[in-house]
Amino acid sequence: MKKDIIPREHDDMKNNEMSISCELVYDNTVNYAMQQNHVPLVKRLCLINNGSKDIEQLTVTVTTEPEFSTPWSTTIAALPGGQRLDLGVIDIQLAPAFLGSLTERLTGMLIISVKDNDDLVYSSTSPVDILSYDEWNGTRSLPEIIAAFVFPNHPDIAGILHGATAHLQEQTGSPSLDAYQSKDYKRVRQQLASIYSALQAKEIAYCVPPASFEEQGQKIRTPDIINEHRLGTCLDLTLLFAACTEAAGLHPIIIFTQGHAFLGVWLVDESFAESLQDDVTLLTKRIVSGVDEICVIETTALTAGNNCPFDEAVKMAENKLRDADQFHFFIDIHRARISQIRPLPLRTSTPFVVEDTIASSTDSINDYQPVSIPDVPANDNHIAARTRLEQWERSLLDLSLRNPLLNFRITGSTIPLLTAKLSDLEDALADGNDFQIHPRPTDWEATPRDSSVYQGRVHSNPQVQLLQAEFAQHRLRADIADKDLSNRLTKLYRAARTSLEENGTSTFYLTLGTLIWYETDNSEKPRYAPILLIPMEIIRKSVQSGYLVRAGEDEPQLNITLLEMLRQDFDLNITGLDTLPMDEHGIDVQKVFTTIRRAIIHKARWDVIEDAYLGLFSFSKFVMWHDLKARNKDLLKNKVVQSLMAGSIQWQPTEACSDANSLDTTYHPRDIICPISADSSQLMAITAAGEGRSIVLHGPPGTGKSPFLI
Repeated sequence: MKKDIIPREHDDMKNNEMSISCELVYDNTVNYAMQQNHVPLVKRLCLINNGSKDIEQLTVTVTTEPEFSTPWSTTIAALPGGQRLDLGVIDIQLAPAFLGSLTERLTGMLIISVKDNDDLVYSSTSPVDILSYDEWNGTRSLPEIIAAFVFPNHPDIAGILHGATAHLQEQTGSPSLDAYQSKDYKRVRQQLASIYSALQAKEIAYCVPPASFEEQGQKIRTPDIINEHRLGTCLDLTLLFAACTEAAGLHPIIIFTQGHAFLGVWLVDESFAESLQDDVTLLTKRIVSGVDEICVIETTALTAGNNCPFDEAVKMAENKLRDADQFHFFIDIHRARISQIRPLPLRTSTPFVVEDTIASSTDSINDYQPVSIPDVPANDNHIAARTRLEQWERSLLDLSLRNPLLNFRITGSTIPLLTAKLSDLEDALADGNDFQIHPRPTDWEATPRDSSVYQGRVHSNPQVQLLQAEFAQHRLRADIADKDLSNRLTKLYRAARTSLEENGTSTFYLTLGTLIWYETDNSEKPRYAPILLIPMEIIRKSVQSGYLVRAGEDEPQLNITLLEMLRQDFDLNITGLDTLPMDEHGIDVQKVFTTIRRAIIHKARWDVIEDAYLGLFSFSKFVMWHDLKARNKDLLKNKVVQSLMAGSIQWQPTEACSDANSLDTTYHPRDIICPISADSSQLMAITAAGEGRSIVLHGPPGTGKSPFLI
C-alpha cells in the first residue's frame, strides 16, 4: 500500500481549435458508503484559458452516466486569457437510492462539459467504477471507509453478545460487558475471549478472499448474511468481530497484511491520532506483556474445525506482525468514528434503528505531549556553569553516532545469539550458570530466518523448542556458522583478556534488548542502541572444550548513554530506571523493556526488539560522567571548578607562604603530619595543600611532587 493515498489525477487532451482545457482530480470508484459519509467524488476541477483573449459567460456542467448523481452546473462570468480558475471540490450529490440498491459493480462515466454561451468548447469523459452497496473499495480511495462496514447496531450482533455474556459468567462469575469501566486490561481481555467463544460457537466456515482484496476491495458479508450462510472471509470475520467489540463499548482496529486481515482491540480507553496508520511498531510496542494496551486476534482461528483457543489466536496474530514486509496498514475504527465515518444503514428483515455512534468529542485521542525539562534559573552565571557542565557530561558520554552504545552495528567483534526468552537467560546468568556457545544448527542453513522469530512467543515453533532444549543443557546458539563463530570467539577472548590486563577492566558484555530509533521523523535509516549490558567473562579451558561465557563480577547496567541522548535530543525523560528493577533472580528484564516502550509509545517507527548480542563495549569515561552527574552541586562549590566553568579566575590568588624559614614559627610539629621525611620546600607544598590553597608546584622530575600532594 502506498503511504500517500490520493485520488487519480486526469489531465485531459487539449483540442487545438479550443482555447479551454481542464484538470480533474477525482475518485475512480464510488459506492454507497461514500455517499452516506459525504465523501466528494470530484476533489478538484480547474479550468484553463489557453488563449490570449478573455472568455465570458462560461457554463461548466458535471454529469454522470448512469445517473448515480444529480447534475452539477455553475456559470463563470469571465476567464481572462492565459489564466486558470480553480473551482476546488465539486459538491456533486450522489444518489442514495441508486447506490444503495446496486447489487453488482457497474462501469460508469464522469462527464465534464464547458460551454461558451451555447457553443460547446470543451468536453471530456472519465471512467468510474460504481461499486455495489456492500462492496469496499480497498486502498484505491479512502481506505478508512472500511469503518462504514462495521455494524455495531445490527440486530444479529445482540444475539452474539448475549452468548458472550454466558461465557463471561462461566469464566469470571460476572456476565457484565463493562468495556473499560474496570480500568483493568485483564477484564477487557476476558470480554474479548468471551466474544471469541460466542463467535466460535457459530461454527462459521472460512472461505478464501479474492486476490489482492486489500488493494482492490471486496464485497462484505453483513452479520445477517454470515449468520445465515455460516461463511466468511478473513475480512468478513474481522468486521463481524469488530462490530461485536464496538457494540460492547470497546475500540476495534482492522489490521491489513499481504492478502489477509485480522483484528486488534484497545485494552485501554484510547485511540490513535489518525485513523489510518502504516507503522507496524505502533502495534508491536503496545501488544507486549507489561504494556498491554492492544490485543490482536487472528479471526480465522475461530472458524469451524479449528478448535483454536483464544490465547492461541492471539499468539497467531502477534506472529503475523513480526514480518514487517508483509504488513500494509491498519484502521482505528474509533478514530474513524470521530472523523464522522458512520456505519451504513442496512437492509434487513428485522427493523432496527441505526444509532449515531460518533463520539461527542475527541478527548480520547492520545495526542503526544513531550516531557519538558525544568527551566534553569535565570542567573547568568548559573546558566553558563550549567551549560559548561552539560558540555562536559556530553563529551564524556559521546552522544555522537560514532558511539556503538547509540549506533550499534553487527561486526566481526559481535556475536548475535538466538534465545527463546531473554529474561530466562538473564536469570540463569545471575544465578552463576555458564554457557557454551554453539553455531547455528546446520539444518537451519537452508531456511535462514530473521533472529526476531526466535524470541519465543509461538511455542509450537520447532526452532523455539530446540533453543529451549539447548538452553536447558547450558548451550547457547549463535546466529552464525561454525567457522565464523570460532574466529569471532577467539577475537573476543583475546580482546577481553588484553583489556583486563592493561586497563584492569573488561570490555566484554552481553546486550539484552535493542532500541530502534530515528534521528528525525523524516529519517529513513534506523539506528540501533543496546538497552541492558551485562559484564561477561569468556573462558577457554582447553582447545577441545571450546569457550565458556558467564556473568562477570561487575554489576549489570543500563545504557546510560542512550537515556541521556533521549533526554537531551528528544525530550524523553525515562524515569524509574535509576535503580534497575529486580526480580527473585536478578534484573526484571521485561519491566525494563516495558518502561522504555511506554516512554517511546508515541514515537513513530521506534520500537524495542528483544534480542541478544555478545560484543565489546568501552565504559572508560562512565565513572567520570557519573561523578559529574551525581556530584555536580558539590563541584559547583569548588572555586577551581567554578573558575573552569566561568572561563576566568573566581578568587584572588595568594602566595602559599612567604618563605621556608617561617614554617617553624607558623606551624607546631604536631600540626604537620608527614609519614616520611620532607625538606622545607616539600613542607611548604604540604602545608599549602592542607590549608586548601590553590598552588602551582614547580620542580624537576623525581623530587616527589606527586606523593606529597596526594
